[in-house]
Amino acid sequence: MTQHNATRIFLYGLLLALALVFSFPLYWMAANSLQPLLTGTTWFPVKPTLENYRLAFTLQPYWMFFRNSCILALISVGIPIFTSFFSAFAFARLRAKLKGLMFMVILATMMIPPTVTQIPQLVLFKQYGLLGTYWPWIIGGLGGSPFIIFLYRQFFMNVPRELDEAARIDGCSTFAIIWRIYIPISVPVVATAAIMSFNASWGGDYLAPFMFLQERQYPLSTQLMQVGYILPNSPNVDLFQVKQAAMLVFVLPILIVFLFGQRFLISGIMTGSIKS
Repeated sequence: MTQHNATRIFLYGLLLALALVFSFPLYWMAANSLQPLLTGTTWFPVKPTLENYRLAFTLQPYWMFFRNSCILALISVGIPIFTSFFSAFAFARLRAKLKGLMFMVILATMMIPPTVTQIPQLVLFKQYGLLGTYWPWIIGGLGGSPFIIFLYRQFFMNVPRELDEAARIDGCSTFAIIWRIYIPISVPVVATAAIMSFNASWGGDYLAPFMFLQERQYPLSTQLMQVGYILPNSPNVDLFQVKQAAMLVFVLPILIVFLFGQRFLISGIMTGSIKS
């Protein structure tokens, strides 16, 4: 066996081991979701049952919270990837005074933890009567996302300027250049931004809805973090297996989006990271 083959075998073995380690929490969640109720945790389900899934969907209005998650994800994904597109195009292609300084200020906002600004936002939204609505996410999306602006800008910087010049010679306006040139070639990076935004909104944004929305408007991430599953006649009994079933269904959209979008995710990151 040559040294090259030995190195490849080692790397594939290492990747397989890492895949097993990182997928173990998902397996553990699935195994316990099939375990009979009130039997403790397990590595392998004994007498698997789907009763926990029925309880997960009936003890709480699960699909109402699922719908709320879809609404928040649609707002958190659709608006920023659209508005950030034009901001990134301006930073990459248009000429303006202090453009570099403005871009650095936008990047600097990525260093501020979101929890630092949530209390001032809560006070501000309360004064304007926006609590209990989706306007905080709509307003935030209209301003764009600093990370998505950075991702788009890096992609646009790799596009030859000759394309812009040729289009302007043919009489295209700035918006025509965006529509006819940049939107068609930006599918990989837009898909990358959409996947990342969806994952952050679906699985990571649970504190902001708790602060800005009412309980009936909570997404699944907030509801499952704040409220556990209990039996109506036994309020002190924590239904661990039922919560695992609910969490497993909750993470399925993230897995599905990643599996179907990983081709765009990889190509978008690679294209945006290479400077021509």
